[in-house]
Amino acid sequence: MQKRLLGFSSALGAVLSAVTVSGAELMKYGAFRPFSWGHLFAGLGLFVLLAAVYGAALAGLFWLMDRQAAREVKKESLLSRLSGNGFVVFVLLMLCWFPAFLTFFPGWFSADSLVQFESFYNEDPYSHHPLLHTALLGFCMVKGIGLHPEGYATYGVALYTVVQMVLLAACVAYACWWMKRRHVPVWARLTVTLFFALWPFYHLWPICAQKDVLFAALVLLFCLQMVDLWHFGMKPVRLVFFVIIAVLMMLFRNNGVYALVLLIPFAVWWAKGRRIRMGALLAGCAALYLIVNTTMVTVMEAQQGSKVEMLSIPLQQMARTLRDDPEAIELDEDGVLDTLYHGRNPAELYHVLIADPVKWEVDYDLLDENIPALLKLWARMGVGHLKTYIEAFMAQNLPYILPYAEMEFHFDLAVKQPVFFPIEQFCLKPELYKPYMKYIETLNVLEIPGTRLLSDTAFFVWLTLIGLVYAAYRRERGLMMAFGFLLAVWITCLLGPVALFRYMLCVFYTTPVLFAYLLIPGRNVC
Repeated sequence: MQKRLLGFSSALGAVLSAVTVSGAELMKYGAFRPFSWGHLFAGLGLFVLLAAVYGAALAGLFWLMDRQAAREVKKESLLSRLSGNGFVVFVLLMLCWFPAFLTFFPGWFSADSLVQFESFYNEDPYSHHPLLHTALLGFCMVKGIGLHPEGYATYGVALYTVVQMVLLAACVAYACWWMKRRHVPVWARLTVTLFFALWPFYHLWPICAQKDVLFAALVLLFCLQMVDLWHFGMKPVRLVFFVIIAVLMMLFRNNGVYALVLLIPFAVWWAKGRRIRMGALLAGCAALYLIVNTTMVTVMEAQQGSKVEMLSIPLQQMARTLRDDPEAIELDEDGVLDTLYHGRNPAELYHVLIADPVKWEVDYDLLDENIPALLKLWARMGVGHLKTYIEAFMAQNLPYILPYAEMEFHFDLAVKQPVFFPIEQFCLKPELYKPYMKYIETLNVLEIPGTRLLSDTAFFVWLTLIGLVYAAYRRERGLMMAFGFLLAVWITCLLGPVALFRYMLCVFYTTPVLFAYLLIPGRNVC
């Protein structure tokens, strides 16, 4: 057991050390320094030191988790029953989250939300955004506008926010009930419940009218169903619920299906003894999603989204290359960049943390027919500028990779105004406005050092990776699939235009629950 534990912890420690060393250099200098033997030996020395520190810390963590899992199951107490009561947890969450709603009434309404509402209202839906979420948002907005005496959209945003808050609280309450039913230790269950209830990070997302919030809630349910499916078998009722949750999850964010497809080969590999059934189940969920989504696109006559979103990283890499090496433009023998940017140099648009400037300037009407030529140019340019390509990729995604790396922005506080339907904002709890704004700006709570980590995307990605490795060490295949799906979502986000909290909300909601599950007492230690 000790050799196996040390092997897993040492391997993961080496990975985290490599990420820390390379990420810290990129964050400090903005690029990797030119090669020199001095830099090489200094980097290797730091890598070895950190690998040893991380490895030892992980070995200690895994050992403590093994000790917890080896304990005997204790009898239920009153506190255990109350903390695992879904209704009690639901009420607690609503009481803790509702003051944030009153502070920022009626909620935050971003540019994406505005596009979704106007496309719904004008009966001109756009498949770039998930149609099911667009329909839910549009329905709430229209109903709220009808309730307002002057036809403002204030009540519409408020109605959607309340609906979203209720659904999110219900999903989190289910997760707390689920932990009780799986005999998670009371202290761990209480810690997770109070974390969701009291930590300001979780107060703010229920009032944000973005598709990512309900997607995160559905990912939480999907991962818990995945664990149950493995441990309790593929019974008909459980299969039906699993398929419904999986399809809903994919319908609420387009990259859900990409993450599921990424998971399939690993799930089949891990599902020893159930490989055919597991592969067929996940592939069937993806196929059913495609059928339902295609039907919705057809019935709603939705326009297809632009492919430019998928080209965010290649466009960033080429723009950075042209910034660092202007002569690289000579590789564009077909003039594809000149065609797509109408003579403007992408290097002038390059922003280290966000691909939107180089993405938005592309002529969308000409993009589809020029994608093959653009990808050929990207490949040609990458041959001689691999270092620059790696820098562009890592610099934009550093907040997803290295804890404490700065994001472009934390929370989207904007309230975009729809045409003809103004949104009025009110601060009904002014005494909470400054504390919330201070947290939003710094991510620190009560000025306590280190609290920023608990609102750090990369830190939660690291926890997810640690959970996957520990589950693999313990041969907990259901948990491996759940953690693996979260990492698959992370991989899809690495290809996006910017690193944001909301894209990775699912790890903030799911990882604490899965970690608590790892502490169930009475399990056999490998």
